[in-house]
Amino acid sequence: ATANIAPAISTRELMSDPAGFDYMRLAHPPVTFRQEKLKGEERIPAARRYIALNGLNESLAGNGEHADLGIVVQGGLFNALQRALQLHGLADAFGESAIPILVLNVTCPLVPDQLADFCSGKRAVLVVEEGQPEYIEQEIATLLRRRDIQTPLHGKDLIPLAGELGVEALSGGLAGWVARYL
Repeated sequence: ATANIAPAISTRELMSDPAGFDYMRLAHPPVTFRQEKLKGEERIPAARRYIALNGLNESLAGNGEHADLGIVVQGGLFNALQRALQLHGLADAFGESAIPILVLNVTCPLVPDQLADFCSGKRAVLVVEEGQPEYIEQEIATLLRRRDIQTPLHGKDLIPLAGELGVEALSGGLAGWVARYL
C-alpha cells in the first residue's frame, strides 16, 4: 500500500506566484453594469440588424386569401403548424398557406421592426410557441403596445401551455382561433 501524498498546492503549501486579483472579472453588479450597457446599446441592436439583413426569420405572405390575419411561429414548429393549417383547409401540401406566417428561426433577440410590420393592420395574430410562460407572446404584446399597434394577439389562451406542440395540439388550438376570426 502507498502512503498518502500531500498535494503540491494547498492551504499549507501555497502557490509561489498566484494570479493577481482582478475586480473587473467578477460576474456580479456593479462590475456587470458596463456589460449590460454594451449589450443593450450595441450587441442586441447589432444582432437584430444581422437577423434582418440576412433574412434569418422568414415572412411568408401566403396566397392572400386571409392577408388580414397572421401567425408568428417558432421555426421548429413550422412543419406541424403547416400540417395543422392543412387539416383546417388553410394550407396545401406544398407549404402554401392562406394566412401570412412569420417564421422566427431566431427567437432571441426578436426584431421589433419586423414584428411590428408583420402585425400592423391585421385583424388578429396567433403566436405559436412551445413552453411556458409565453415569453415570445409577452414580448410581442409589449412591443406592439409601445408602438400603439392594437392588433389582437393570441397564443397560450388557445394553444396548450405544456407538452409537445404536435399537429393534434396545434390543430385544436388553431380551431378556436379559426372559429373566432374566420
